[in-house]
Amino acid sequence: MQLLLLLWLPILLSAAAVWILATIAWVALPHHKQDFIALPDEDAFIEFIRRSGIKPGNFVFPDFRGREAMKSEKITKILEQGPVGHLSVWQSPLTMGSKLIATFFVYFVVSTLIAYLTRVALPGPAPFAKVFQIAATAGILAYSFSFIPNGIWFGAYKRSLVASLVDGIVFGCITGAIFAWFWHH
Repeated sequence: MQLLLLLWLPILLSAAAVWILATIAWVALPHHKQDFIALPDEDAFIEFIRRSGIKPGNFVFPDFRGREAMKSEKITKILEQGPVGHLSVWQSPLTMGSKLIATFFVYFVVSTLIAYLTRVALPGPAPFAKVFQIAATAGILAYSFSFIPNGIWFGAYKRSLVASLVDGIVFGCITGAIFAWFWHH
């Protein structure tokens, strides 16, 4: 814990910077605007969800969980012919406050782990470039690659994956620069 007490300011500042930049990237910049597309008959689909009584959760169709299901003719046929997919239904009304707070908390934990890693690698004074190298690399790893497996499995568009990868590189470099700036030289 003592290792991290001296780094409380860069931990907090880097988490806040990434949180602000991520919000700007998703709300104001155009590169994530096509990450999701509209349904062809949205009104009918929403009404179907309501009528079906589907509660908030993450669903997969067809339900091919388990070995027995995978062996059934019905599932085999649907997996071959489609449609196959997943559906996330969110809690209504949709509120942003709790999601923003939870996201900041994740960035704070990531920054804390980056601080730990950097402090272990560089226990004493170090030049800006060396601190940047370690902290930015850890940040890029955390922000650029953690989501890719889910994106692959759950069908994210390649363009969306690339945009998120670029975001992660920027977030990692900002994190590295903040740690390097506040490191004791």
